[in-house]
Amino acid sequence: MRHTKKTTLQITRITGSDETGKDRHSYLNLAHVNPEIADDDLLSIGKKLSNLQSFPVDGIGRVDSCLLAQEG
Repeated sequence: MRHTKKTTLQITRITGSDETGKDRHSYLNLAHVNPEIADDDLLSIGKKLSNLQSFPVDGIGRVDSCLLAQEG
């Protein structure tokens, strides 16, 4: 049984590159998102927040998690 649902909006930003030219990333995690929010609505919010970032954005993601417990 699932308990304590949590949703996080994750914005992946490119913060530079390493010596081989591979992108370095940092993650902006915004917790306490309502787990019932629709994916399209969360993506829209993520896009708006991406416009405020000083680094280029590489991706917008949703991370859902919950605790699992046995009944009984």
